[in-house]
Amino acid sequence: MKTLVRWIARARRRLGGFGRDERGNIALMFALSAPAVVLIAVGAIDLGNVQSNRVKLQDIADTAALAGANELGLAIDDVTAVERAHAFVAGHLSEWPKGPTVTPVIQVVEQDDQRVIEVTLNGHTPSFFANMLPPGGWNYSAQARAVSVAMTPLCVLVSGGSGSKLLNVKDTGRISAPECLVHSNRDILVEGGSIGAYQVQAVTSATGVISPDPGTGAAPIEDPFKDLKLTPPSPCKLIDLAFPKNLLMGTFRLSPGVHCGIYIFGGNSQLILDPGEHWFMNGILQMRDYARLTGSDVVLFFDKQSNFDFMGHSTVNLEGRKRGAFAGMVMVAERGNIKNFTISSDNVDSLLGVIYVPDAQLIVEGGNNDVARDSAWTVIVAKSLQLKGAPSLIINANYSASDVPVPTGVGPRGGGSQLVH
Repeated sequence: MKTLVRWIARARRRLGGFGRDERGNIALMFALSAPAVVLIAVGAIDLGNVQSNRVKLQDIADTAALAGANELGLAIDDVTAVERAHAFVAGHLSEWPKGPTVTPVIQVVEQDDQRVIEVTLNGHTPSFFANMLPPGGWNYSAQARAVSVAMTPLCVLVSGGSGSKLLNVKDTGRISAPECLVHSNRDILVEGGSIGAYQVQAVTSATGVISPDPGTGAAPIEDPFKDLKLTPPSPCKLIDLAFPKNLLMGTFRLSPGVHCGIYIFGGNSQLILDPGEHWFMNGILQMRDYARLTGSDVVLFFDKQSNFDFMGHSTVNLEGRKRGAFAGMVMVAERGNIKNFTISSDNVDSLLGVIYVPDAQLIVEGGNNDVARDSAWTVIVAKSLQLKGAPSLIINANYSASDVPVPTGVGPRGGGSQLVH
């Protein structure tokens, strides 16, 4: 009996102690709170993924804006820059496995008198538990703005120094280069005509009607093509020189190579240049009357004894080389050629590429003719440049609108792009 009483007493003490044991309470509390803990943990992982997506989306927005700004510095048209940014975004999203759904909004806006490309990427990621937390899923966005910081594209360079002729606009002639730089290594003299460009500068003086106000005391710009080798592939044959091609009529096609002697096309004749490098030597290429000169992916060379003369109502449409050592060049004079290269025709519509006459004078003259108006871009590097009469020399600078590449040293120069706030 005593033994039974002692056992019951011990059992009561143990039952009383169990009620006071915290380990039992903890177990019960864990069992009740476990679902909430799991929910918080999953939510934290989900939120971490969203934050990671947001960071990556911002990186894509930044780099897309910079890529678009580079194009913005090359073209007058905003469309190319926007398309470039869109392509950049699409390319990165295609390489992002299990990435968010992204809606890009890309546009060019004005900020502080600058053209700025703005890239906004709106992202969406589903949330766990069928988009219940948060309701509808995660929505976030990234935005970046960038501008081009390239130097003003160089499109007219009068390279002659001391003792040379200069950049001279006479009568009512006009140079229009609204998106690029007109530079003279000596003087700029406008007598009766005008120069309008994005920027105008001279090493010594600049006078006349020039817009905007020109800068003077500028540093000289070195000939960007001084190292370009201008050696004809072969000399002229005597038989070619003995029979000049005077006043040719009809339609003619020239393959690339050396063309020697006098080439004069008149009436309604047509000269078609096949793609490649054409060397005119010991003579002249003259288009007169209503003759037509056409060529795509070509460059015309003139040795020390040769030049061109586009006159009358002749039509000229030339597009420069697209590849090779002379890519981007359209007409080139050999060094030491001091002749005059003359454009007086009222139908010189396209001169797409670089006109390079380092020791010669380029003369544009005539009536109310627009020279090179249909070219996506044109660059002139000459010892001297003169306009007289009433012509308009149109220097376009839409470099990205053509597959003729712009040679290094002219057109867009240096710089790049940078993000702005």
